[in-house]
Amino acid sequence: MFLDCKPCHGSRDADRGWVYYLAVRANARGRGHGAALLRAREQWLHERGVPKLNVMVRGNNVAACGFYERLGYVVDDVAVLSRTLD
Repeated sequence: MFLDCKPCHGSRDADRGWVYYLAVRANARGRGHGAALLRAREQWLHERGVPKLNVMVRGNNVAACGFYERLGYVVDDVAVLSRTLD
């Protein structure tokens, strides 16, 4: 198996879908597995009338950002705010 975690773990609402975790083992990268999983999620959302897919990527994850950009994703001008709960 080439996945390190659940494929395309995410959620959706009426306006957009979300992908939080998509991982392919290092020794299986570059073979199209990640792109196939992402395209399957896109198709699933499209069939349900959801017009947009957002992905959450850490800004310093250059490899992941490049992966998504090669597939046509662009950086949106948004801010993610968080708070660590004690």
